[in-house]
Amino acid sequence: MDTAIKSAYFQNVVKGKVVSGTDKLPLPGVTVLIKGTTNAATTDIDGNFEIAAAPGTVLVFSSIGFAAQEFTVGSQTNISITLTEDVKNLEEVVVVGYGTKKKATLTGSVGEINGKDVAKSPAVNISNGLAGRISGVVASNRGGEPGYDDSSITIRGLGTTGNADVLVVVDGIPGQVGGLSRLSAQEIESITVLKDASAAIYGSRAANGVILVTTKKGKKGSKTTVNYSFDQGFSSPTRLPDMADAATYGTIQNEIAYYNRPTLGMNQIYSDSDIQQFRDGSDPLGHPNTDWAKAALKKTSLQSQHNLNIQGGSENTNYFFSLGKLSQEGLYKNGVANYDQFNVRTNIDTNIGKRLKVGVSLSGRKEDRQFPIQSAGNIFRAIYRAYPTVAAIYPNGLPSRGIEGSNPLIDASRTAGINNNPTYVFNGILRGSFDFGAGFSADGFFSTDVSQSTTKSFATPFTLYDYNRATGNYDPFLLGGGADQQGSLYQAQRNIEQTVANIKINFKRKFGEHSVDAFVAYEQSENKDSNFNATRLHFPTTALPELSQGGAAGTDARNGGSSLNFTRLSYISRIAYDYKEKYLLDLQARVDGSSIFPKGNQYGFFPSISGGYRISKENWFNTEGFINDLKVRASWGKLGNDAVGNFQYFNNYGFNNRNVIGGNLASGIDLIKLANPNITWEVATKTDIGINATFLKNFTFEAVYFMQDRTKLLQARNASLPGSTGIVNPFGSDPLVPSENIGKMENNGFETTLGYRHNGEFSWGVSGNFTYTQNKIQYIDEAPGVLDYQRQTGRQIGTYLLYQTAGIFRTQEQLDATPHVPGANLGDLIYQDTNGDGVINPDDRIMSKYSNLPRMVFGLNLDAAYKNFDISVLFAGQAQVSQYILTESGTTGNFYSTWADNRWSPSNPNGSYPKVSESSGSSISGGNFRNNFWLQDASFVRLKNVQVGFTLPKDITEKYGIANFRMYLSAFNLFTITDFKDFDPETNSENGQFYPQQKIVNFGFNVQF
Repeated sequence: MDTAIKSAYFQNVVKGKVVSGTDKLPLPGVTVLIKGTTNAATTDIDGNFEIAAAPGTVLVFSSIGFAAQEFTVGSQTNISITLTEDVKNLEEVVVVGYGTKKKATLTGSVGEINGKDVAKSPAVNISNGLAGRISGVVASNRGGEPGYDDSSITIRGLGTTGNADVLVVVDGIPGQVGGLSRLSAQEIESITVLKDASAAIYGSRAANGVILVTTKKGKKGSKTTVNYSFDQGFSSPTRLPDMADAATYGTIQNEIAYYNRPTLGMNQIYSDSDIQQFRDGSDPLGHPNTDWAKAALKKTSLQSQHNLNIQGGSENTNYFFSLGKLSQEGLYKNGVANYDQFNVRTNIDTNIGKRLKVGVSLSGRKEDRQFPIQSAGNIFRAIYRAYPTVAAIYPNGLPSRGIEGSNPLIDASRTAGINNNPTYVFNGILRGSFDFGAGFSADGFFSTDVSQSTTKSFATPFTLYDYNRATGNYDPFLLGGGADQQGSLYQAQRNIEQTVANIKINFKRKFGEHSVDAFVAYEQSENKDSNFNATRLHFPTTALPELSQGGAAGTDARNGGSSLNFTRLSYISRIAYDYKEKYLLDLQARVDGSSIFPKGNQYGFFPSISGGYRISKENWFNTEGFINDLKVRASWGKLGNDAVGNFQYFNNYGFNNRNVIGGNLASGIDLIKLANPNITWEVATKTDIGINATFLKNFTFEAVYFMQDRTKLLQARNASLPGSTGIVNPFGSDPLVPSENIGKMENNGFETTLGYRHNGEFSWGVSGNFTYTQNKIQYIDEAPGVLDYQRQTGRQIGTYLLYQTAGIFRTQEQLDATPHVPGANLGDLIYQDTNGDGVINPDDRIMSKYSNLPRMVFGLNLDAAYKNFDISVLFAGQAQVSQYILTESGTTGNFYSTWADNRWSPSNPNGSYPKVSESSGSSISGGNFRNNFWLQDASFVRLKNVQVGFTLPKDITEKYGIANFRMYLSAFNLFTITDFKDFDPETNSENGQFYPQQKIVNFGFNVQF
């Protein structure tokens, strides 16, 4: 019998389902091809397929972004296929500025994060999930307060002395109001980072790099699916410092008194009996031993997330709808620090005929922040300073005065008042496109963004108590509130509006082996920002916290406000050419105009050029050898940074109330800032040289060397101008002299990524990335006569000017033989005589090698899947980074255990820390001579994220009409390896008084119908 006839005769209908190896979710749109034929089928929205195939037939399963997989048909009629992501798939499309490109033809430095990876992090703030995932991205989480826990993000380090904010583009809208951080991870399809001259397509706003966020849309020809996910998290501080207990602190107070008055002996404040009672807890009223952090903070706080997605599409209309809610509790016991968010999004696209497409995207969000009257910094200042020898709450339940009238248990609670800060954000986009044929098309969009943020802060008076040992009474003290300890109310509202309109003409066509993809576009935007505020004092009752109910005196009511608006206008173009996808060329140009700058300087030209050569496309190249794909590329371009204060080309004036005319106070006008008629934007010139390769079929490699020269940085000449001119600081600290485009910096470095992917029933992958970047100030205004080794010019931005320490004075002979500052004694730090003149003075300070922005960042991503189990792990870290931190300790506040337990003292002459003093901020070994003893190495390696998942077998879920059910455990900031003491090494606080970063343990599930 003929083989073809035999095969057709014995064909069976083979049914099955295709799922992703990453998250076990169904994969729609997968091509199922009978090998060697043109017979094929496609999976539906649930990943299901059916195809007629004879036993022995080989089925090939393929989809963009996934490794192709073959399956030989046997006697089975129902099969399950798991596809693994293919990191080397060059057909994959990547979002770039104003369009998309194939990975194979990219000539710029572009990094991408899949939305599924973003959603694996239990951190509710999107910016906190970026660290370690893409080379070149430096994301530093400086604190963990709910609603205020954004990471600072820089691309390839810091290249400016001015505003370093990255431009965020959401669904094509540059600088969309609302930004990145508060988007829901369940709404995100991908995040793309433009790191080099490829960002020049965004012109005067692109110098600091660009982040492109694409939200999810429906799938063509797919049935409706419903996804619900729930996460329950438990957060706690990554690290809190251990504080000295009451016995230790009592001993320290005795030592401080002894150093001040040595003739009176060692027990001037507390007797040995007092110290013992602090230690054994025998007198909790008179000799308490208070752990203020334990008293004020919970061990864990809760956070939860709910998200519902509906997605689908027909032949002509695709739709996506998302509804989400999240809630975060603060750390304070009985506190009012909470963040709640509600978000909704819908994306709809439809074809009207064969040529016209229209779409609409609508999203809304309510960010409801609630926090205490006192800032987080003030509350943690009180926690760390409060004496352990003072009770937080007396045994009878009355609150103590804490430290200087600040009791963090009360400050964090509703008793002291409450600050409500809801923010409403709306984003709307209307877009359309028309295909003219012959490669020509047009598209455009109109967007409007609105944000309204209101603040209502009502401070209420409250009573704290001091236990009087002599009388046995609890003496009351009325504190808090506003003036005269009466209620005070502050209300404010800020409104932000942005509209953006864009029209674009495209041409995309192939001419034999030549491909051209080009466009020209026009874009304009308008921004409005207004705010007003009002204050009312002396409320007779706290029962009516409304502006109309405050004091009646004229001085009890105050108000203020301001507004601004500015516009931008842009002409944009790009031409991308390639020959056989072997020779690649990309030209971009943008002309930007801005009302922020004066006439004559309102327009700037921002060009870029990039090219690539895919050596592996040459006929002589053996793609089946060691190297399978090889591309070298380079780029150059000019980009701008217009994030400066508005209207600096005018003289700025302000009202004052310092004039008395006829015995009455009259308002006057001050000139507060001189005009700069030549102000313009910063200019960044970026150059990249890179290589991309795939080798041994499963390895991917990328290496890039980058250079950036930043010129025209805005700086004031308030260092080189002498004060005698009278134009430096006549009114307050803000210079009268205008900012000028005089600064210069350079920023160079390299980044690399290496990945491996193994496909099969047990699939796994690993990818590591590394970035090194070093900036250098080429010009900054400095006072004449500054010593060479103290100049900022020629050094990294943000370094510290410090005395260098060389140990601790331990003997009188050593003290007498060594230059020292006036008043130095045994137990104080030894300062190096840098210039060798025999005197310790400010000339001996030198600049530190590193700043608190790391030169090195790195990440390691691992994932694996076997049958119904999957796991993903992300490590992130930084190196060559320093942080100065000196706590507020002495009789002014408690000591951290690292200092208290290791201090020099007459009984511990070998202590590794200097002796204690009245105030660390003004002591010889502390803030009075700012020195590198308190400069710590902030390098670390951290388990940033881990998730372990299990997908229920299909034979279980299908019984209940469930397409997919996956449950998982995840964690964020689970552990950290570092030499940094007391605090989280990502902090940039110099005194430790900040809301700590959070560690999160989370469980959740996802169900799909």
